[in-house]
Amino acid sequence: MKNYYYIIALCFLSVLCTAQVPQVIAFKHELRWTDEVKFPNYFLIPEVRDSVFYNTKHELMNYLKVSDIKFPDEVYYNIIPGFGKQKTDMPKGASGKDPVIGIFSFITRATSGYAIFWKLKIIITQNNKVILEKEVTHELEYFNASGYVESRRWISPKEFHDIFHRLVRESLGYLPDSNEKIVLGSLESVEEKIRSISPPLKRNLLKINGGWKSSGDFHGLVESENDTLLEFNFKEKTLEEVKPSLTPFLASLFTEITGVDFEYDQEIKKELSGTLTFSDDQKFGIKLKWIGTETRSVKSEEVTTNISNPVSAELYEEKEQTGYFLYVSLEKVNSTAKTREEFNVFTGYQKENTLGIERFDRIKGSLSGKPIFGEFNENQGIIMINSADTLLGVMVVENCNPESRSISGSQVSKNKVFITSSSQKIKKPSMEDTKKVEWYPFYLAGNSSDESRKLCIKTLICLFFGIGNMNSEPQQIAP
Repeated sequence: MKNYYYIIALCFLSVLCTAQVPQVIAFKHELRWTDEVKFPNYFLIPEVRDSVFYNTKHELMNYLKVSDIKFPDEVYYNIIPGFGKQKTDMPKGASGKDPVIGIFSFITRATSGYAIFWKLKIIITQNNKVILEKEVTHELEYFNASGYVESRRWISPKEFHDIFHRLVRESLGYLPDSNEKIVLGSLESVEEKIRSISPPLKRNLLKINGGWKSSGDFHGLVESENDTLLEFNFKEKTLEEVKPSLTPFLASLFTEITGVDFEYDQEIKKELSGTLTFSDDQKFGIKLKWIGTETRSVKSEEVTTNISNPVSAELYEEKEQTGYFLYVSLEKVNSTAKTREEFNVFTGYQKENTLGIERFDRIKGSLSGKPIFGEFNENQGIIMINSADTLLGVMVVENCNPESRSISGSQVSKNKVFITSSSQKIKKPSMEDTKKVEWYPFYLAGNSSDESRKLCIKTLICLFFGIGNMNSEPQQIAP
């Protein structure tokens, strides 16, 4: 009898050893027509990946009524170039007596326009039969127009994790189908960072009409809850002077005689100035000068321009030079061991497999004997203005005017198909047309003086001027 039980036990153990559990044989996450500035690869964070795996595994176990499911060690990640399509085919020959599963996640921009969609498809097969094949899609909408016209990070690790879990539950039928837009970010979360600064700052509104970030003219107000603290107007002027030369005439004559195309250089002196005028008629000026060389061809209309990079911009008050500043554009790649640089025929070389790419605009200089510093963190949408160790002010670059969908005059259509831009240089932009006036949360020290507020605005205008006129290829900085 003992031998009988022993044989039964061996058989039962043999069955356990040879039994297979359901397996996820394909787990993909792909991007198309968007980038890791907006959507970092959060699967590179072990805690995020493991939590997504844990939640997805338990949802699938409940669906299949099994005690375990085998998952891969990593997620297949890919950025699809250009017009490439997502592939959701299951590996051939994978189906057997135990269920096999494919999970396909896909974040893509719309074919026409700037809307972003997140699609998740789950396929389960068994014995060469499809048990489940379902795809769900939601539009991802950044809460502010800035997400569509600037280099803004759209999604946090927590949002990524929670949305992925929601899409899994919808695909398995645990949540009802829905075409609801998923809104990412909030003005409250951005301003919460500002309110955590010590000593605390007081919230005001910076109201602007005009192309403040694109070298345009603009009119602005700084308003507290019950008063106008500052009013100002900025106007820009460009002067271009071509240095006289016989070269264009001689080059044309040479080509006419010989028939050989001839390229020649032509020097052009350029000067760009901007004047900031406060409501009390105090004036503040910025001047930028450089020499450009244009290479022209006699036969073709192609023109190549080389600019001697301006070292700094000069600052003036009442026609007397009182300062200067230097502008730089910077880029920080939050890289990992898997980060690589890939060539894309549509975008050129780009970093992939990163935890995000942050972009900064900075100025540093001096004004009236005081150091000035300004930094625009485009990913966070925050501008910090300092003088030495003193924080003068913070601008949140999220337009909170409910009647406006623009940033610096660049407007996103309601259906997100078009982005239009306008620049007003004819006259002083009006503050009466509320649909064109942009409102930005603007934080100042509660006891700030008129002089301190003006220094803050002057530094802010210098940063705007640098972004609009001195922009260049961003320099890489260490994480």
